[in-house]
Amino acid sequence: MKSLFALGLLTLAVSAHAADHRLAYSKAENVEVFAEHAAGQPWCGAKLQLRFAFASAAPDAAAVGRLLPKLGGLIANQCATATELQWYSTNEAGQRLASGSAAQTSGWQAQLDTPSAPAQAAAPAPAPAPAPAPAAETPVAAAPAPETPVVAAPSPAPEPAPVAEPAAPAPVEATPPAPVVSAPSPDFTVAGWQLPVPSEALAKASFLTEVADQNGCRFRLAVKLQDPVQNVRAESQGVTCGSDGYAQGQGKLSVMRSDGVRLYSFNNGGFINGLAVTGKVPNLPVAGFDDDNNLLLSLLSEPASKVHYLLRLSRNYNGSWNADSGTLLALTENRDLFRDADSIRRTIEVATARLDQAAPELSHLRFYAMRDLQQGLFKGDRDFWLYEINLSRQYRTRLWDYNLQNAQNYLFALERKEAEQQRQAELQRQREEQLQRELLGRQAEQQLQLYRELRRETRKPEELYQRISRDASYSPTGGGSYVGMLKGGSVDYSQIVYLGGKTEGGWEVEYPYEAVLDAEDSEQEADKGWFLVKGKARLDGERLDKQQLPLTLITASSLLACQEDECADLRDPLTLLRHEIGDPNWTVEGAKEVVKQAWPDRAVEQGDEQ
Repeated sequence: MKSLFALGLLTLAVSAHAADHRLAYSKAENVEVFAEHAAGQPWCGAKLQLRFAFASAAPDAAAVGRLLPKLGGLIANQCATATELQWYSTNEAGQRLASGSAAQTSGWQAQLDTPSAPAQAAAPAPAPAPAPAPAAETPVAAAPAPETPVVAAPSPAPEPAPVAEPAAPAPVEATPPAPVVSAPSPDFTVAGWQLPVPSEALAKASFLTEVADQNGCRFRLAVKLQDPVQNVRAESQGVTCGSDGYAQGQGKLSVMRSDGVRLYSFNNGGFINGLAVTGKVPNLPVAGFDDDNNLLLSLLSEPASKVHYLLRLSRNYNGSWNADSGTLLALTENRDLFRDADSIRRTIEVATARLDQAAPELSHLRFYAMRDLQQGLFKGDRDFWLYEINLSRQYRTRLWDYNLQNAQNYLFALERKEAEQQRQAELQRQREEQLQRELLGRQAEQQLQLYRELRRETRKPEELYQRISRDASYSPTGGGSYVGMLKGGSVDYSQIVYLGGKTEGGWEVEYPYEAVLDAEDSEQEADKGWFLVKGKARLDGERLDKQQLPLTLITASSLLACQEDECADLRDPLTLLRHEIGDPNWTVEGAKEVVKQAWPDRAVEQGDEQ
């Protein structure tokens, strides 16, 4: 009876010590999120304790990292005083899996506790050794009943996390890898664009004019002052001067000329890096301007999915920018983010969670996802758009609402277009290859025709020699090409020659007439003997031959060594053709195959090729 009474007191003590506030539920991740707090005390405070209770045995280790930034908007709505939190996750059996922290200043990016920290915290664990069986209840059972009154005091509110620490088995604690939820560097590019440093982005804005107020705080005006800056003075009210010397936060500005004439006034809003913004000023860094001088602010960069989120504020006629409405841009080359509904929702909600913190007054947005900032935004080329949808807040709950049925998904149209372009490119490649085959086929047909002619001409050596021979001509009336050689010109040369040996400037030609051969430009080497030479011929301006005529100089482009005297072997049409076309490996069969590849259905004329 005493043991039952003691157990009842213990149960009351446990109930009084801790309570849960169900903060959120994610069907996609299959997890409930609870805010743990002391019984009788509010769950909301500057520092929260969250438990991610997964309904699976082995949940995705990266799920907490995905969920926490999205919860930022919910926390901002339900607990605006929260600036940091501790979290831990459990599986369906209640076993503790991982723990860490997050802060509002980092966009609620999850930070994972290092493995060494839990190991050290587990050192005092032997104290509750008498009740090791139920892992989740062991720490509570170890707490004696007399401690129950302490729960009523506000100070124990953050204590539930340390109480639960001894129940964490060390091997399970180290399961998820640390890089999964750590905040990586946002230094990545999208289509060559990288998030700039605000000062560099502002320095490129040549349309801005700088003035300083009565305290020396600087402002960047988007209106053109007709008078020099030396003749104007600025007066501000309520602004805060940032560490960079430029106005920040809500305030007013008047710009007066030295004679008292008001040139510019701004009374409804505040300032970002000295830029006038109407409405509630979002606390976001400047990322630049588009071609219409609309202001781009950096909302968030998510390296895991390679997305830069930008908030574009339209420029007003009075030179300020409108923070009451805007355009949300997701700059990414990660197409898969917009392929299925769950991924689309996650991509949008990452941005809206950050908006809840940085620009809670915004209630209507047009969301665009683009692959290239220059082409997609500045030039408006929709081939670089991925997605488009309207976002709006519900009036009472202030939660963001959107309907995927009313969205415009450009991804699938883009991929259809790319597939068609690829198909057309493949057809063009095939056409070009066929044109090349036909070109080679026509060349092969011409070579086969030439081969047939050579076979016929081998029966008439005089005609064959005329085909081979090309040299300077001379006519008593017209002069011929030899006259041009006398003036320093050159002529095509093709002759059967006999090389007697080396001489000054090359090889001595003994037949058909005295000349000197330069074979440096020929792939074949010269030697003593009979050759068929092709190249250029010109006259030496100084040396004379034995007939007291200008010595002929031959520059060979090709040499064909003959096997017989006077190149009698050139009467073989195959040898002659190979030299004629410059292909020593040419065959009749190969030429016919080239023709067949160009026109498979065409029958090759046989002729007398055999």
